[in-house]
Amino acid sequence: MQKSYLKQIKKLRKITMASILACKKAIFKSKGKINLAINFLINNSNIIKKHSLKESFIVCRRNKNKNKVIAIKLATATDFITKNEKFKKLAHLILDVALFCQRFLGNSKYYVLKYQIIPNLPLFKIITYFSTYIFNESLDFKQIFFIDAPFINFYIHHSYKKAAFVGLSNYIPGLEQVSKNIAINLISHTIFHKYKLLKFLIIK
Repeated sequence: MQKSYLKQIKKLRKITMASILACKKAIFKSKGKINLAINFLINNSNIIKKHSLKESFIVCRRNKNKNKVIAIKLATATDFITKNEKFKKLAHLILDVALFCQRFLGNSKYYVLKYQIIPNLPLFKIITYFSTYIFNESLDFKQIFFIDAPFINFYIHHSYKKAAFVGLSNYIPGLEQVSKNIAINLISHTIFHKYKLLKFLIIK
């Protein structure tokens, strides 16, 4: 291995806190260029060993006009940290960043992870820091979804690790509770593919 690549691997690991193997692959793929290696890690986060991340946590937010919803899924090794208040604050920070990026940059998870909360402190580095030093447990930002409808409501069942969304063509009084009941029934009576813990169901 080239000595320059060894230095780059160590530097990338220090920046991202990803595994040595993940950093090595990213550096070789990017031919030693740190910025490209970071992009590679973000776009190919599945190469980082996270096979033990069997638990998932879904968090959603609806805008004030009730016509847009953003949802993210975070994967963890256990469900213990999902009950931690710091974990919940981190999840809502990710939502805040995602909403900003969706409005000004785009819907891609790439933009969300690369967004700098303060100069030289991108979101992916904050997530890695919390994972390594606060929770002492692997944490992965798995998915992000944006859904639009003239009126939209949702329901999350954290025990089932499922979320259902109901989009309707218009709003009438009383529809808030009705749409929530529909979402609850969708979760209760819909068979979800075992590999898709998060599924969106829209009725128009």
